[in-house]
Amino acid sequence: MRYSKNSLISEIRPQMLLDNKAFKRSNEILYVFYSADELALPFLSKIGIQKCIYLSEVLSPLKEVVLSFLNFIYLHKGPYSKDIQNILDHLVSMNAIEVDSFSTYKKKNSYVNYKITEAGKSLVENLIYDPLEKEKLQWIRIVLRLIDAYKDAFDLSEEYRGVDKIIGLIYQEPSFCEIKQGNRKEELIPMGDKNTLTMELIHFLEKVGETLPSSFDRVKYKLDLETVLLAFFEYLYVEYLSEKART
Repeated sequence: MRYSKNSLISEIRPQMLLDNKAFKRSNEILYVFYSADELALPFLSKIGIQKCIYLSEVLSPLKEVVLSFLNFIYLHKGPYSKDIQNILDHLVSMNAIEVDSFSTYKKKNSYVNYKITEAGKSLVENLIYDPLEKEKLQWIRIVLRLIDAYKDAFDLSEEYRGVDKIIGLIYQEPSFCEIKQGNRKEELIPMGDKNTLTMELIHFLEKVGETLPSSFDRVKYKLDLETVLLAFFEYLYVEYLSEKART
């Protein structure tokens, strides 16, 4: 049977997308595009999607959300998963996302920019009837909101556009930073449990609330999940500025 681009996505049963591990990974990447569209981000490049997925995964133990973890290694542009490009190609073939444009860096390297399609949005809206999938989307949405807030922070590299600009912050992420400082290229970056350097930092930030003076209004200024994540992103930003000032 021959399928058109527009009909292919409708032939895939939602339950298939929930049961198959490869499809689960595709779903999670699709949630990133869905969240980006909600934030009116015009596109995500293959660099940007790598960084969004990486942060969603490495921070996931904080929310105890179960993601279908991809393997990330250290390459010259930061954490990298070889599986993501295959998944992007798969989503394009399903007409869930589409090529939007191309970006050029350093006047020689060209990267594809993608955006979600109407069919992709419809697919997400069907998938999140499942409570576990809805939880994944909510988590990825939180991470994307913070990425969106920091992508235009002062003094980030003008070499990149949009979400890609957070590369400088990713370089300061503790689990990746340790491997980068040791120049251990292609080493697997640990994630998915509460014993990583990233989670040690997160736990430290969570304990800040315990050391605040008794006069602090804990009800009015509750240190909730997003506040802890905001403190984490601020740490990355301060470390980035400090490193830049030293070089």
